[in-house]
Amino acid sequence: MEEYEEILSIVGSAPWYRLTGMIPKLLGDRVVVEMELDKSKHIQALGTAHGGAIASILDSAIGLNVNREVVKTGKTAVTAQLNIHYIRPVTEGKIVGVGMPVHIGSKVTVGYGEVRNEDGELVATGTATFYIIDRKFKD
Repeated sequence: MEEYEEILSIVGSAPWYRLTGMIPKLLGDRVVVEMELDKSKHIQALGTAHGGAIASILDSAIGLNVNREVVKTGKTAVTAQLNIHYIRPVTEGKIVGVGMPVHIGSKVTVGYGEVRNEDGELVATGTATFYIIDRKFKD
């Protein structure tokens, strides 16, 4: 098992991931984060997925892809800022986020990500800035 797959297993069992139903997966050279929309958890009063559910996927997808690089140096990246552009509402089905590092520095890193619905339509895009801390993800 690739070392990062073990990290994804740890991440996927974390309380926030269990609560939201997010599932991180290694797919080729990228980490994707999937969420099956649950009407009892993720839908807001107007019947569409809550922006916070989409933001969680975007933050996680970008962060996990950034950390895939940062953990190689024995450090971890934590979110400092998240910017989201919501493109279209989604009401049901699975949404999937993917991210990628844009710049990795010694103290700060920046990434980009997208969330798409089951039909592959763009739901949201975003960028995130992460602060790199001197803490190993796992010991």
